Amino acid sequence: MALPLIRIAGARAALQERADVVVLGAGLAGLNASLLLEEQGYKVAIVEGRSRVGGRLYTMDDVPGHPEAGGSGVGSGYARLVDRCRQFNVDFEGHRPRTESSSTNTAIHLQGQTIKLSDWAGSALNPFAGDTRRLPPWLVGPTALSAYNPLPDAASWRDPAFANHDRSVAAVLEEKGWTAEQLRVAYGTNTSYGNSAHDLSAMMWWHIGRNAEIMAGDGKVYASVGGNQRMPEAMGRGVKATIHFDSQVVGIRSDNDGIEAVCADGSIFRGKAIVCTLPASALRLVRIDPGLPPAPQAAIDNLTYNRVFQIHFVPTRRFWESDGLPPSLWTDTLAGRFMALHYGQNPSDVTTFLAFANGFAADHLDRMEPKAAVAAVLAEVERIRPSAKGALRPVKTWSWQRDPFAGGAYACWQPGQIARYANAFDEPVGRLFFAGEHTAAIARGMEGAMESGERAALQIFERI
Repeated sequence: MALPLIRIAGARAALQERADVVVLGAGLAGLNASLLLEEQGYKVAIVEGRSRVGGRLYTMDDVPGHPEAGGSGVGSGYARLVDRCRQFNVDFEGHRPRTESSSTNTAIHLQGQTIKLSDWAGSALNPFAGDTRRLPPWLVGPTALSAYNPLPDAASWRDPAFANHDRSVAAVLEEKGWTAEQLRVAYGTNTSYGNSAHDLSAMMWWHIGRNAEIMAGDGKVYASVGGNQRMPEAMGRGVKATIHFDSQVVGIRSDNDGIEAVCADGSIFRGKAIVCTLPASALRLVRIDPGLPPAPQAAIDNLTYNRVFQIHFVPTRRFWESDGLPPSLWTDTLAGRFMALHYGQNPSDVTTFLAFANGFAADHLDRMEPKAAVAAVLAEVERIRPSAKGALRPVKTWSWQRDPFAGGAYACWQPGQIARYANAFDEPVGRLFFAGEHTAAIARGMEGAMESGERAALQIFERI
């Protein structure tokens, strides 16, 4: 039965390709699913909205030092990803960390005061007590919560038996006597997940902790030689399928005979199944006919994604050598984490500075035009350290929220969302199969994406 066209202004519908399986997205999840399907003889078509592979794994090759906009480290326990890299001859080198934790490399700036990390434990602005008082503020949050982790393993976070633990970080720690100021500094300032202790599920932090125990492997962290985007690029060269770049999917429709993806330019990709790796924040912009059942639709509509706004600067002089401060700053300003990156041949050289803003600070910068955002961050840095005035040349801004194919950096579960939505993508809906890091059951990040692509491929082997 012919399906009514999803109407697209100014576009003529035309069948672009017919395959056994159409894969939406050429990130790690989509590429791993495609490789597994092809290894079993399936004909695959890959539809990608961007002009590159990798999805939210993105090496900035146009910035000195080639910093990572997305995932920066590969744990030795990332078994699926490491195996694929070995298959396609991708070499690894030591991890290039973003954040410098040494007391000689980082200072803290809170409430208008700059504090050397070596002085933090005795600072009047340090709100913590006991052993946590000696920790850098960016380590307090995960360290404090780990003591109360109820999960026996990395798979338990989605087990209904633990659903009562899907509460906010604030709810858990307030019961332990934490104050509002402790929560603000540990979970509301440069937090890696969410905006504050109130909109973040403690269960997610606990899952991150258990997952890290597996992913750490031998304890070493690696990166791909030349940048982590070399990994999906090698996988992309390894697939037999054509990757259709610059093809934005706006509709998915199915009938008894097949399923197809409709793109903004009117092109159609039809198959017996679709593997959709789009994050929920991008899938909200896609019309699906017939409509989805309540559980996956609610998850698509409500799942939140972490905000990340980056500005990369090239230093034109070594200003940090003249003001008595270390190169990097951890601040409660729009500059966020202002990190000196040493990505050149000489590890003592600073190739670039990265102003890395999360949460509400990222929201603030997103509401400005990029030039205004750069000016606002520069003003904060120069206020904190006047020696930097005129010494920083902006070379690139990046917002994962403004990327229409991302809508945020990674899934960030709010209190109650894990219990309601985490299992919503486990099973296909008819011929529509789900993948992507937000659908992974055990792993997170890059390995989670690989895991999810594998699960979707195995489901297709069983059903199609």
